[in-house]
Amino acid sequence: MTVDEIYQSIAKNISGVIKEDWQNAVLRLEVLDGMVSNTGVYYDAKGHEKQLDVEEFDFQLTFDILELHQITTEGNGSKWNGAVYELSSEGKFDMEFIWDQDFQDEVERLAKD
Repeated sequence: MTVDEIYQSIAKNISGVIKEDWQNAVLRLEVLDGMVSNTGVYYDAKGHEKQLDVEEFDFQLTFDILELHQITTEGNGSKWNGAVYELSSEGKFDMEFIWDQDFQDEVERLAKD
């Protein structure tokens, strides 16, 4: 898959689980050692915040996100362990990649315990 195809896969999953009119959605991702965690919210037509039912996402999305991580971090790519994907109901999106050192330190600390 290409990066654009992965972005489209994320958008398709988000819009597929929202069963009402909505304005925008925010999906937060954490990626670590081949594992993906995600949470999200969306804002309905009246601007009320509601939880995204990420449990309803296509299982393939986890692999798509892992592939995105691999593509964007290989070679001299950006180092990231978190990301925020924002999507408007019109299909416009923004993706921000984040390196969270505190998160990384906590995971490494827990791995030693």
